[in-house]
Amino acid sequence: MNISKFLFSTDVLHNVLKPGRYIGGEYNEIIKDKTKLKIAICFPDIYDIGMSHTGFQILYNLFNYYDSVSAERVFLPWIDMIEKMEKYKIPLYSLETYTPVKNFDLLGITLQYELSYPNILKILSMSDIPIYSKDRKEEDPIVLGGGPCSSNPEPVAPFFDAFFIGDGEEIVKNIVEVFNKFKSREQRLIELSKLKGIYVPKLNKPILKNGLLVHDKNKIINSIKLSDLNNFKFPINQIVSNIKIVHLRAIVEIMRGCNRGCRFCHAGMFYRPTRERSVENMEKIIYEILENTGFHEISLLSLSTLDYSMLNELIDRILPYLNEKHVSLSLPSSRVDKFSVELSSKLSSGRKAGLTFAPEAGSQKMRDIINKGIDEKEIFDVVKTAKENGWNRIKLYFMIGLPNETEEDVEEIVKLAKNLKKHSKLKEITVNISVFIPKPHTPFQYSKFEDLKSLKNKIKILYQLKKYKIRVNIQDPYQSYVEAIFALGDQNVSKILYDIVFEENSIFQQWDENFNFNSWARIFNKNEFDASKYLNGFNDILPWDFINTGVSKEFLKNEWEKSKNIEKTEDCRWSSCSMCGVCNKNLKVIVNKEQ
Repeated sequence: MNISKFLFSTDVLHNVLKPGRYIGGEYNEIIKDKTKLKIAICFPDIYDIGMSHTGFQILYNLFNYYDSVSAERVFLPWIDMIEKMEKYKIPLYSLETYTPVKNFDLLGITLQYELSYPNILKILSMSDIPIYSKDRKEEDPIVLGGGPCSSNPEPVAPFFDAFFIGDGEEIVKNIVEVFNKFKSREQRLIELSKLKGIYVPKLNKPILKNGLLVHDKNKIINSIKLSDLNNFKFPINQIVSNIKIVHLRAIVEIMRGCNRGCRFCHAGMFYRPTRERSVENMEKIIYEILENTGFHEISLLSLSTLDYSMLNELIDRILPYLNEKHVSLSLPSSRVDKFSVELSSKLSSGRKAGLTFAPEAGSQKMRDIINKGIDEKEIFDVVKTAKENGWNRIKLYFMIGLPNETEEDVEEIVKLAKNLKKHSKLKEITVNISVFIPKPHTPFQYSKFEDLKSLKNKIKILYQLKKYKIRVNIQDPYQSYVEAIFALGDQNVSKILYDIVFEENSIFQQWDENFNFNSWARIFNKNEFDASKYLNGFNDILPWDFINTGVSKEFLKNEWEKSKNIEKTEDCRWSSCSMCGVCNKNLKVIVNKEQ
């Protein structure tokens, strides 16, 4: 089938939402003629989300840097387009050349969040690639996973041929060399397994121990880390979408990693240590990316942008140019201090839409347990500063279900928000509540996931906020329950994933309107699935112990014990080393200016 000819000669694209998702042709897309190696770069969600993901753009440019490689983009179509493609037997294809995914040498899939796992199986099915790795033949592409969720790849391991764990910049060259040098599927997998940061499940089988599938401690996969962001060229020719997407703007990664040490935060542990890009490099990238894209907005991305040590200096350098070109600069405003408000006010022009802060917990006890490092006075001061600088709307982010949390702690969220509304005189306060999920390679990986009945009681308390005319949005605890299973599971969980896709046709489970817990309950019951062995807390044996992210298990255990004793740990950027284990002679914290 000539896919492009069929799409443009029929009414398929006339009868789906946002047909621009499916045709490519954007400014800065890369199309190559005949190349030695064809790679499909896949984000397992719709185009609007995948094209807003900076890591996806980085990988696209990293692979396409090589003359021998043609890397093309693949996304999961929305439900209406899936129905059309299945009706007309159109295989999943790349946007650049409309090539069926099955015809590529490598299919690289981003593992960004656990609830996207059903989408991955749908992608394989639509591509006519056998779902299980063991069933693939010589002509099938090698399916490679990477991204933050690869820190526990076990729930999806049976569906992947390989995973890379760590920073993509350091591994892409080696992957390309293996594929160019070796031709057989088997030899490529063997050679990939020899690379640092690569896990090939078929060559590293788990064993059953205490009811869990775990790996031999002698077969450790060491995460690969980029030592210096300045050593790799950031993509300045970012693709400019033809349709509105989640983040239609230029994005520059200002630094990678975060050492603040929030004990619940997977990204903060997985991406350690903090590595700042130099001010000179940032300035050059910003000018070049704007020249090459024509965007009128640019965002400085990181886990904690306001912690960038020379942020004021950088903004002073680039602001005259941005003003001259009528380009707006956006910053994430989640740090609870006056600096974040004053800086946001400096950058804002005209109407001030709103600020976002993440206290995470309502009581000081809980903020100390999670190592948040802020107190109530700071929260009130920052809201007061926001009001004084002309802001009238704020969003506050909290979690419930944290270790050692009581209903009294949840009542403190209500009390804090109510008092902020009363004393600040802000027009609008919105409280967003997420449910805490223990994540691998964090101090709270040993914690249990709170039972649903208890969570529902806490949610009832939070709905009191409405009587104070405070908007409240609360994450579905059942959705979090499912996410927790895939965050903490072993390879036995993969059967649940297979059944939910091919028996219940459940995909896009991260979308509230598509999530139906009854479907999951049916699959759990059918498989006599015992979630408690994953959700009731772990002791010393963990399904992901064979993955070494650089942060030592001893450090995580120590932080877990400190949380029980309500002890805090300082940010090692500005105090003594916390002995987390990630730094070595080739890798260390990089900050441009000491505080």
